[in-house]
Amino acid sequence: MFIFTLKIRNPLEINLLKYFTIYRAINAVKIISSFTVSRIIREPVVWGMPISYSIEPTNHCNLKCPECPSGLGTLTRPLGLLKLDDFKKWIDQIKDTGFYVQLFFQGEPFINKQLPEMIKYAQSKNIYVSISTNGHFVNKANVEDVLRYAPDKLIYSVDGLDEVSYQKYRVGGTFKQADEGLRLLITRKKQMKKKNPYVEFQFIVMKQNEHQLNNVRKYCDEVGVDKLVFKTMQISSYENAVKFLPTNPKFKRYLVKDGQFSIKSKLKNHCFALWRTSVITWDGKVVPCCFDKDAKYTLGILNNNRFIDIWKSNPYQKFRSSVLTDRKKISMCTNCTEGLKMNILEIEQ
Repeated sequence: MFIFTLKIRNPLEINLLKYFTIYRAINAVKIISSFTVSRIIREPVVWGMPISYSIEPTNHCNLKCPECPSGLGTLTRPLGLLKLDDFKKWIDQIKDTGFYVQLFFQGEPFINKQLPEMIKYAQSKNIYVSISTNGHFVNKANVEDVLRYAPDKLIYSVDGLDEVSYQKYRVGGTFKQADEGLRLLITRKKQMKKKNPYVEFQFIVMKQNEHQLNNVRKYCDEVGVDKLVFKTMQISSYENAVKFLPTNPKFKRYLVKDGQFSIKSKLKNHCFALWRTSVITWDGKVVPCCFDKDAKYTLGILNNNRFIDIWKSNPYQKFRSSVLTDRKKISMCTNCTEGLKMNILEIEQ
């Protein structure tokens, strides 16, 4: 998914030993082993539970990014906020085997006012928590609360170093707000002598900002983020491919020709995501992966159901089987990077 990553400061992003109990380690071995067997026999075998999860605090968003169905208002599923009690129930079900929770899917997580309590509860179960934000909810009024209930990792998404490049994609936001929030967060983090959050600066490389990459490196070094990630862009239409994809082929995951676009690499009939992780929407829908933004392939609904029963259910197994036999028939998989070979360059500084 990522073309280049640039590590700037703390090389130890996550100490896995801190989160791996014997039971979690055994579960991880089971998952890896069963996926390997499944690839060989072309039938889904699942011996364990996911080691990571994406749980959606909300699918509301304050921005209107052109490739985001949440911001554009094109999601067909209902908009809403995850309730803290539901979150706790789900965490209690997965805590023995899962050690990593991404508290984001669609939407801006900080819109949910119960987010700090969710972070606190997951961490109390020795779970690593990661959050992705556009930064517009980090300000002088709440920065100390953000740090008091800090996730282990905060992905700060900024796709331009000036208002022209930034607002062309991050519609409705400003670089000024994102920049001020990031600088304030890192300054107060140092002053409060906090270890968390590990701050990852994420930059989607597009036509309007690809000339800024060297300046992005300098900016991140100046501000003091822990890691810089250059991310390739996902697009859903030929029009947006022409409008946004960069000219540098190193930062394009697509081939664009004759009014069509397609992923560069060959789509293989396997997907580790269906064994190692699962996605839960704010209202309890369990979907196969983060590419199912509209929950089109809902495999079960939690409510009063147990996650383990959904994870090993016939619908989940049938979906895994379809990926192992003919993945290209699943529309969302044709725009997915899971299992595809990408070049990764890490430079420590």
